[in-house]
Amino acid sequence: MIINSLLPYSALTIGFLKPLILRKLDKKFKKDIYTTKKTSMAAYKELYFGADYVIHFKCSGVLNVVWVTMLYGFGLPILFPIAAFNFFN
Repeated sequence: MIINSLLPYSALTIGFLKPLILRKLDKKFKKDIYTTKKTSMAAYKELYFGADYVIHFKCSGVLNVVWVTMLYGFGLPILFPIAAFNFFN
């Protein structure tokens, strides 16, 4: 549960830094907003628009935390504060 509550931070960091680095490499580290190596509009949109927000993975993660906490929480009461920390993330 602790790993599950800290994992979104690593995914958020990787999901933010990877496109940023790829965009900088595409612009050749120049400040000009019109500089790009992409030759098609589809490739440009794929790089600069970002990924889709997948709500079904988020909902399944929340349901997983609720289920595990309610099933094992009465035997391990520490799960309730860990679940609360996970929900606030």
